[in-house]
Amino acid sequence: MMKKEEEISLPCNHNSNYGNVILKDEGLCISLRSNNPLSDTVKSELIKYQDILNVRYGKGLLSKWPKLNIETAANSKKIEINVAGLEILQEFVDKLNFRIFQVKNKENMTEQSLAGKLKEAKELLDIGALSQDEFDEIKQKYLREF
Repeated sequence: MMKKEEEISLPCNHNSNYGNVILKDEGLCISLRSNNPLSDTVKSELIKYQDILNVRYGKGLLSKWPKLNIETAANSKKIEINVAGLEILQEFVDKLNFRIFQVKNKENMTEQSLAGKLKEAKELLDIGALSQDEFDEIKQKYLREF
């Protein structure tokens, strides 16, 4: 399925506050450089794949640098990263979109399989193969997993 971890460093322009971007199993990790030129402090932020609403890239209107735009569900955050190379940016966006698709598709399949199991249990109840108590117990079990 997914690789363990894959690090992709996006070469940002010298004015960028962003360092590298890492695709992890649990989400997208973005490192933020310190604004102090004498400090090498780096903070990291993890954005879960399921929280990413939109990923785009393109050329900025006033900048010669290609931009990576990430829009998230959490706090309606928009992240813009100026990147030095368009080719590496295109490759990165393809990999990121693939990870997002994998996570969201997996969540969808889990929801469908739980719904299918509940439907099957209901059919067994309807034909008398399960008692109401047995059905309620099965239903509670699947609802906890959901």
